[in-house]
Amino acid sequence: MPKITLFSTSNLKQGRSEHLQRMIDSIASAKAADPSIDVHLYLLLQNVPDDAADPDFPEWISTRRINHQISLSAARNLLLQDVVKAGVVTADSIYAFPDDDCWYPENFLTLVANLFSEKPEIDFWFCRYSSTPEIRSVLATEAPALQKVISRASSNTFFFRGRLLPNLAAFDETLGVGARLNGGEDTDYAIRAFYLARGTLFTDAALVGHRDHDASLKPKYFPGTLYAIAAHKNRSLPGIVAFIRKLLVGASLVMSGKLPLSRYIAAVRNA
Repeated sequence: MPKITLFSTSNLKQGRSEHLQRMIDSIASAKAADPSIDVHLYLLLQNVPDDAADPDFPEWISTRRINHQISLSAARNLLLQDVVKAGVVTADSIYAFPDDDCWYPENFLTLVANLFSEKPEIDFWFCRYSSTPEIRSVLATEAPALQKVISRASSNTFFFRGRLLPNLAAFDETLGVGARLNGGEDTDYAIRAFYLARGTLFTDAALVGHRDHDASLKPKYFPGTLYAIAAHKNRSLPGIVAFIRKLLVGASLVMSGKLPLSRYIAAVRNA
């Protein structure tokens, strides 16, 4: 079984310990149900007072703590720096970036590990998420087009083979929660992975637990997502089509009054 390395962060000042514990419990349950899977979680704890005691986590969790808050992309990059230098993520291992409020249903991590083990040509796999995730015994997969990657891949649902990590490098720190542009960091990372991967597969099912998609947030994340898509639009014809499609989505948001025209124009100019 290939090793699974997870990178996550949690802002303790925002009272997210309950969500984090749910994710940890889901991983612990997976390890107990299938001792053959090897999972390690690297966790950045933010806004931790200097005099606070270290949390009592299982031995398969490695923590780093800071007494302030940084953006989501910066947090992931901070974790990656040390782990990459140490060579923890090997070429045939698996890595992912779950949010602290996601969780893995029964048998999920075993299915992911098996997929990467049985399909050595696959470097990138993703699925959907839901507040009521499904439990599966097998993974039905399809080869996705670029637009499917843009629409469906997220940090909670994408998994990569370790061989991609050296070339994918860091997350774009201009994108994401807490950065200059809200959103888009997962889209940028997924697009880059799609072009680098020898093979990509998608399972059109909600297999990861997470709060449901909130369509009302689309205007908030539009500038960042447009920026991410624009950065790669000239790499292929589907990239150009995806960029035009996103422009039309933004125009629709303006027409419906959900996105101010000035913000739309600023996003287009920035892209």
